[in-house]
Amino acid sequence: MAVMPKEAQDLFNNAKNMVLATSTPDGAPNADPMGMKKVLDDETVYISDQFFNKTLANLKANSKVAITFWGDEGAYQIHGTANYINEGEQFDELKKWADGNFAAMGAPITAKGGIIVHVDELFTCKPGPDAGAKIA
Repeated sequence: MAVMPKEAQDLFNNAKNMVLATSTPDGAPNADPMGMKKVLDDETVYISDQFFNKTLANLKANSKVAITFWGDEGAYQIHGTANYINEGEQFDELKKWADGNFAAMGAPITAKGGIIVHVDELFTCKPGPDAGAKIA
């Protein structure tokens, strides 16, 4: 596991959107924008599932993901291993959090599941000479 520095955690939590990339076992890519996400700890993030279709099919066959997120403070990419959850105490707590955020936005959306992603590696995506450098 890689430990995300505080600045990467803060940006993950505060970035309006991010991109989650998955692939089929034979390598066909899928990348989708995601918005309902949060850091669980310095090695783990959560992304709520409201509309996963190709994404869920890919995750069932291949748990490796890439997550890119950015803002004025920088840009990062996580390479991680995802575990899909849609039941149990941890999911109930995360669903309550996601559904509460959607309700506060006036959005009639509810979470049907989510992925817990263990951060295997973290890279910088900020433009410049260190773009793509592994930082954790």
